[in-house]
Amino acid sequence: MRRLCIVLILSLATVGIVPAQVLEVGAVLDRYKAFRPGKDDLAMYRIDWASSLEEAQRRALREKRPVFLVIIHAQYGDLSSGHC
Repeated sequence: MRRLCIVLILSLATVGIVPAQVLEVGAVLDRYKAFRPGKDDLAMYRIDWASSLEEAQRRALREKRPVFLVIIHAQYGDLSSGHC
């Protein structure tokens, strides 16, 4: 029993002495930036909202683009705040 206690104490003492592996913050951020899609890759997920139909129609004429109309039939629906 005494031998087991000594082995446990010595093994725990060495664990406290050995430094933990520290990852470089810069290396992690570089890896993140390498995998993260760029703005051009994410452009298809971005919707250019207009606050009113009139504004959307003016912009559509100016930019020669169609209007994508979303109508929400809900009491608390508000696309500008993200609540549908």
